[in-house]
Amino acid sequence: MTELDSTARAIVSEIALADPATRHVHLDKLHGVISKYALTGNGIPRQLRQLQEDLTNEAIEARFDNLPV
Repeated sequence: MTELDSTARAIVSEIALADPATRHVHLDKLHGVISKYALTGNGIPRQLRQLQEDLTNEAIEARFDNLPV
């Protein structure tokens, strides 16, 4: 296991333990890890891509939750 894999696992664990309503705030950390995977030339793990998509959707929904109707 590489240092990058360890970092990715730590961030995934942190997100898993976070409050579901605010876990999207960890999106920047996840973007950083995914960028590092891309720079290494290795594939980005599917779990990380899926988590990125989920958090992005949650962040978008959170923006619209505070809009008046």
